[in-house]
Amino acid sequence: MRPSITIVGFLIASAVALGITQASKDTYNLLNYAENLNGVAVCVEQIGGIQKPFKCLGHCDDFPDMELITTFHPKKLFDFSTTGFLAIDHKRKQFWHVFRGTASLTDGISNLRLERQPLVFWDNPEFDCPGCEAHEGFLTAYNDAYDQIRDVLNQTLAQYPDYQIIVTGHSFGGASSFLHGINLKSQGMDPLVITSGQPLTGNKALADFNDKLFFGDNPDFTYQGPDRRFYRVTHKDDLVPRLPFWNPFHHSGGEVYIDYPLTNPPLRTLKICDGQQNPRCSFSTSLITAALLGTLQQAHFMYFTFFSLVCGVNIAGHLGPPLQ
Repeated sequence: MRPSITIVGFLIASAVALGITQASKDTYNLLNYAENLNGVAVCVEQIGGIQKPFKCLGHCDDFPDMELITTFHPKKLFDFSTTGFLAIDHKRKQFWHVFRGTASLTDGISNLRLERQPLVFWDNPEFDCPGCEAHEGFLTAYNDAYDQIRDVLNQTLAQYPDYQIIVTGHSFGGASSFLHGINLKSQGMDPLVITSGQPLTGNKALADFNDKLFFGDNPDFTYQGPDRRFYRVTHKDDLVPRLPFWNPFHHSGGEVYIDYPLTNPPLRTLKICDGQQNPRCSFSTSLITAALLGTLQQAHFMYFTFFSLVCGVNIAGHLGPPLQ
């Protein structure tokens, strides 16, 4: 018996309503590379740090073409700031801006500062985002980091004007990366932004504004072409992308969901999610499940690799060859 046109139409409509597509191999390889590089950022403040040309006790050797430009870190214990590094990959012609995730008491305190501040654009005050507000702790942390890197960032851009800018960060660093991407966009740049485990960073006006900047007036969040410029990576049962869980905090679109509990996820488990807070992606997990099971499984640290809090401890192995 042949299915009726009505039934077929219903099934097609239901599939479309799911708003999920399979990630491509190119998307997988890009995100895998970025997340492994994110894992190096923890070394900035630890013994040995990251030294030029690009050496550390962690897996810096996985990136033989990377050249360290500078590192940045909090100037004092209770200075709400973030840590990370700027580096150049001459072979790929890329300029990486990497922000470190939550790993210190200072970051924890900053995460608890839940007041919101209107967004005032850094080097282009005439750029306007009506009604946009950001989490005060995240915004304060990013502003401090940007004050440290502004000059060397501009000098490097002048020296390598044809290099692609790639911004990435995990957890607390994901929030900084999100704000950094908006900052660079407001200055007329065209960064590629990859956040992972990013907490909710601002209100819906800010989320909508980010979507317009990176996806245009009619966003297609499932698009995976080479000119896509924003990815918000989440992981199965990770609680952090659900926090703060109350209004008016709201996520932007661009989610890529890892529907797999461990590191090195199979390609089939990487989902490109339509919408801003797709109920079939990270929002498919209840807050209770994420708080209990996700914490037990250390889901927040399982983004392709395992984000160790200690430089040199790499239990997930090294960056493997790209998928072919």
